[in-house]
Amino acid sequence: MPPLYTSNYANNIGNMHNSEVTGLAKNRFTDEETMLAISKHHYRLGKEYLASNPNITPEAAKELWDHRGYVFKATLLSNGAIKLKKKEYAEVYRKYFKNNRRSHWRMMQAFMGGYYWQRTGERNNTPAELLEEIYADLPEEEQMRSYTLERFIDHQNCSLNLALRISTMPDPPKENYYARNFDDLRQKALLKVAEITKREGVDSR
Repeated sequence: MPPLYTSNYANNIGNMHNSEVTGLAKNRFTDEETMLAISKHHYRLGKEYLASNPNITPEAAKELWDHRGYVFKATLLSNGAIKLKKKEYAEVYRKYFKNNRRSHWRMMQAFMGGYYWQRTGERNNTPAELLEEIYADLPEEEQMRSYTLERFIDHQNCSLNLALRISTMPDPPKENYYARNFDDLRQKALLKVAEITKREGVDSR
């Protein structure tokens, strides 16, 4: 039987130690065939690292996207490997993430952008209407976390309605550790309101 791939790495994924598979999955310069072979391999951690690879190929990303569940989908959305149409964002959110408390942080990563380097949401195109739905679905304690709310404000598609709502939020209970810096948060939301108002004014001309 002839080999499936021209790449020696790809043809030997099944013979490798797990550490060797994860090393290739993490490597940005792994060849296309090897990425595809890893995406079809049974080793789940290797596939998780591959989903996080910023250079994952479209074919490997599609293979991982078609897996059941939400883990790979969240990672692929957060790093921009999968692009959805506007209506598909809501469909994916409602099917895999809505009211799923176990997947909350992955949901935020998928629809708000990843952490640190991705926090601005510039690599993420979640529609404004869905951002409002996600905000409304947040558990009450999460709606009082300044860090969580700041991610909505930082998102490129934050709506005027959502920015206004955050800008007028009352102070949460003082014992809430995650509710610090609300004055700064409201000020940032007001700046977002001004930015959106100005932009919408220009667009309406």
